[in-house]
Amino acid sequence: MLAGNGGCVLFYVTGHDEKIIRRLVEFLQQSDFAGVIFTKHPIEGTFSLDQAKIANDRSPDVVMSFRWKDQKNQFGVSGMIDADWQRAGGQGTHATLSRFDMHNTLIAAGPDFKHGEVDDLPSGNVDLASTILQILGIKPPQQMDGRVLSEAMVNREGATAAPKSETKTVEARKDFSSGTWRQLLQISRVGSTVYLDEGNGFFEKRK
Repeated sequence: MLAGNGGCVLFYVTGHDEKIIRRLVEFLQQSDFAGVIFTKHPIEGTFSLDQAKIANDRSPDVVMSFRWKDQKNQFGVSGMIDADWQRAGGQGTHATLSRFDMHNTLIAAGPDFKHGEVDDLPSGNVDLASTILQILGIKPPQQMDGRVLSEAMVNREGATAAPKSETKTVEARKDFSSGTWRQLLQISRVGSTVYLDEGNGFFEKRK
């Protein structure tokens, strides 16, 4: 069963048949549209669902993010992708690991935030709840996944100096008789919070 999400597709295999899952993954790896492939169970040339922070009891067997390119569209905007449906120019889509999708803008305003400052540290939707609870002075009952965006806040109790970001790139590959599949994933970490910056893949045919 396929569940399309615009820039990615979720694959659910009946009975979680390992042979079918492996055949599916190898087909995707040799395609001209796959970008990054995640799997519930280890398969050569893929990343785990846990690396994407989407592993759970109901997660799909395979998740594929479509391939993307730097080239510009007819409006001069960079970031072209494949997708699971056709849309007219300018309508866009979402859910790829393109840097143009992942690097969106968060704007925060109010008495608790610094004025006229630009923060280049990674952040995400997962940080909103922790930050809002901090502003309201509410201590969460348990550890949360996101972090308090303290570097964007004015000096106040609980606010700290700007944290540091660490970035690394991981690679997965698989060799076929006809060529080699490679996929890359750039990951940033601020404290204990992990962010996916971008990811892409390609199949290089043997000459």
